[in-house]
Amino acid sequence: MKIPEKVSQFNMYEDGKKLVGLSGEITLPSLESLTETISGAGIAGEYETTSIGQFGSLSMEIPINRLYDKNFSLMSPGQKHLVLRASVSAYDSSIGTSVEEGLKVTIRGNPKGLDLGKIAVGKPTESKNTLEIMYIKIELGGKVLLELDKINFIFILNGVDVLAQIRSNI
Repeated sequence: MKIPEKVSQFNMYEDGKKLVGLSGEITLPSLESLTETISGAGIAGEYETTSIGQFGSLSMEIPINRLYDKNFSLMSPGQKHLVLRASVSAYDSSIGTSVEEGLKVTIRGNPKGLDLGKIAVGKPTESKNTLEIMYIKIELGGKVLLELDKINFIFILNGVDVLAQIRSNI
């Protein structure tokens, strides 16, 4: 049995080039399904139902230690293609030691904002760019765990194309 432990190290790349100056952490977007409140005859009250494979706005912040030209190129119009590559550790109880696996997160998104941060002597500016995420794919050890492509109506979870039936119906 493998017990997930931690991220050992990571890098982020834009169009294949390593982004330098990132802060120590990146917060990935939070997926929240679109819902509709259902009520009516024969229902005791109301309940929320999800729209399969459809999600609200997904945004992601890219924190950078100090303002520099990369903040402004990430803010320029047009879709950005980012890849986050990490090595993650898990304790493998069958061999009694930690093992490493590759984690890859592929993001495509459009510039949404730029927080210029603050200026203080001897401190990072803590600036951050925000992207509206249109596409995200998460792979662990080469296996696709999640793929969401909002524009092409694709939502895959653990290798299952969740929207296949809906696409074939329409």
